[in-house]
Parts: sequence; structure tokens; C-alpha cells
Amino acid sequence: MTGPVDSLPTVANNPHWLGYRCVVCDREYEPGYDGFVCADCGVDGILDVVYDYGAIAASGRVIDEDLGGLWRFAPLLPLRPAADHSAWTVGDTPVHEAGRLAAHLGLRTLFLKDDTCLPSASLKDRASAMAVARARQLDIHHLACASTGNAAASLAVLTARAGMTCTIFVPAAAPRAKLAQLVLHGATVVPVDGSYDQAFDLSLTEIFKHRWYSRNCAHNPLLVEGKKTAALEMASTLTGEFTGSDEDLPDAVLVPVGDGCIISSVCKAFRELHKVGVIGKVPRVIGIQAAGAAPLAKAWAAAGKSPGELSGREILAAVRPVEAETIADSIQVGIPRNRVKAWRNVASCGGAFLAVEDETIVEAIGMLARLAGIFAEPSGAAGLAGVTAALDQGLITKKEKIAALVTGHGLKDPGAGMAKGSIPVQ
Repeated sequence: MTGPVDSLPTVANNPHWLGYRCVVCDREYEPGYDGFVCADCGVDGILDVVYDYGAIAASGRVIDEDLGGLWRFAPLLPLRPAADHSAWTVGDTPVHEAGRLAAHLGLRTLFLKDDTCLPSASLKDRASAMAVARARQLDIHHLACASTGNAAASLAVLTARAGMTCTIFVPAAAPRAKLAQLVLHGATVVPVDGSYDQAFDLSLTEIFKHRWYSRNCAHNPLLVEGKKTAALEMASTLTGEFTGSDEDLPDAVLVPVGDGCIISSVCKAFRELHKVGVIGKVPRVIGIQAAGAAPLAKAWAAAGKSPGELSGREILAAVRPVEAETIADSIQVGIPRNRVKAWRNVASCGGAFLAVEDETIVEAIGMLARLAGIFAEPSGAAGLAGVTAALDQGLITKKEKIAALVTGHGLKDPGAGMAKGSIPVQ
């Protein structure tokens, strides 16, 4: 008798997926490698997914019209499901041109990539979709991760759709609205009396012990590939599925940063589109951290004028752990696990890392709601919160086309958005 997992469509490898490369020592692995990190470098040896870009370019297409959601970009993804399914067909979120908000900030043009309308109301659904598809391919029915809330909620929602099970390790201080999503969707929740970093370490121990599939994006290189579809969609939307010109693309994209996975994915998406010849320029990608959780921004500032020249091991040494404290729980990370990948990608895109105060993030939540009609949680508004700092530091100009990722809905943490507001009473 078959169960719900057995009835899922089959999943195959992209024939142009060559395997992985360690971001620290450059050791390469085949697609069938069953580890998540480099065998030589251990937990710091994060792997990067590599493709045969020449073959993809020769094929003349980066869009697969036979599939929906993020899988439309299957030629640039490691996996290809045989068919769409609600457990992994997510994406196609809007890009808004926010004219009133742009005018308020003094910008000529501002685009907002709005991922608040995904199934769990977070960009993290893109990574979870990839995780569920890979687990289906490997015939693993149990997935797990550590999360401050969004990745956990995302995994709970999509495993429920797939008929799979999941275990989530969460810091005890995670917002109750996010924990409610986990419990209601049937996840096993393990509260950890400590930080996200402690929950992450415990999750790795349990994943290895039980042979679960890891949905930890900072640990599992395939998940960044799911996240990069946000930027692939942005580029496709703004250029009319790559029929327009480079003038249609943003000059700079501002991205919230915690573990460094989302910003790695955004940079990688634009760089790969450039490598296969469908765009002629790569936007600058600027990572925004909360000031109370800004190890990358601090290390970047200390590196001076040549951060792109640091080796993988030098980046590991430069990005020192901090005691993370911020209202933006989704980016409250003391030691970014994807720090080498994030650093190198940002340097290759001509970008930078900045830090903003929590008060600025709260102000950005209000601006997004009033002037663009998008309710964002604190981490979701962090990209927009970096606009003024980026202008002040000369990283962007008011005449350029600027884009920001809005990564999570405000109903996940409504109290944060009301920090400067009040509800009328009789």
C-alpha cells in the first residue's frame, strides 16, 4: 500500500548540474555526494552548487514553460520534478514599482520583490520546496532544521502538503505567531533554551543521528538554489522574460542578511544569468544587517578597500561571532554559517554589507505599509531600511533603479510593527 509520499511526482537531476565545490578549499564533489559540507573542512566548508554554464548557454533557454512556480527556472536549478505539486510548486510572486515610497525616499525608481504572499508568508518557502523535492528524490520522509521561525514555518507547511514529517529546533524566544504555524501544521517542535546558533548545532547532531534530511539552508547547499529563484523571477519580470534590455534591471538590490543564505542566492542568480548570456550586467547587491546582529557588516567595514581579496580561510577569521540582539528575529544570527559564500558573492557583485538600527527597521515597516501597501515583519523590512545608509555611504544614488527584497509578512510578528503605533480604544 502506498502512502502520500509515494504518490508524489518523481524528481530527477538537471543534466547540467555538475556537483559541488567547497567555498574554503575548492575541493569538488559529484552530485551524488551524500554529505552536506566539505569532508576536509568540516562545518565551515560550505559547498556551492556548480553547473555546466556553457551547455546551458548553448541550449538557449533558462525558462522551462512545462513547469510552474520556481521550477520555471529548472535549467538553472539542480533538480527537475516530473510534474508540479503543491508541496514544491511555489513562487511567481509580484514585483511592485513603489512610486510613492520612492518619492518619499528621494529615489527615482524603487522596485519591491514581495515574497509575503508565498504559502507560509516567507521567502523561505523557496528553500523548503527544494528540500522537499530532494527528500522525495532520496526517498527520505523526515526533514528537520533549526529556525527562529520562518524556515520552520515554511518546512511545516510544505511537509504537510507532501505527507512528510518534520522536526524543528527553535530558540525558546521565537515569536508565538511563528510557533503557532509549526504546531498547527503538525511539526514536532523542540524548544532550545538558548540562541539560534545553539539550536542550529543541536539540529545538526540530531539530523546526523537519525539520518533525517537537513533543511538548514546554511548547511545544505541545494537550498540556496531554491532561494535564488526570487532574483531570477525579479530579473525575468523586469525584462519581460529576458526580451528587454539591461536598462530594465535594477542597478542595486538591497537584501536582509542573517546567515547569509538569501544574499548568496541573489548574487548567484544574477551572476548565473550573466554567465549564460541572458543579461549583460550584474546589479550590485547590498546586504543589510541589524546593528545588534551585524558580524558581516562589522568585518566588511574593517576589511577596508579590498574585501574581495580575502581567501576563504581569511573570511572565516575576519567574521567574528557576536552576541546577537535585535527586534528582527529572522536575522538575529551571531555567526553567519554562510559567511564565506555570502562575502564572496557580494564582493563579486560589487556590493557591500551595512548595519541599521532597530528603530530604522521599525520605521521601514511603517513606510512599506503606508506607502506601498505591504506589511512586513522586521527582517522583511530590513532591506528597505538600508536605503538611507546606502545613500549616505555612496553605495547607491537617488537617480538609480533600486530594488529591495521583502522577505516575510508582518502578521508573523505584528507586535514589532506596532512599536511606534497604537490601536484606538473607546
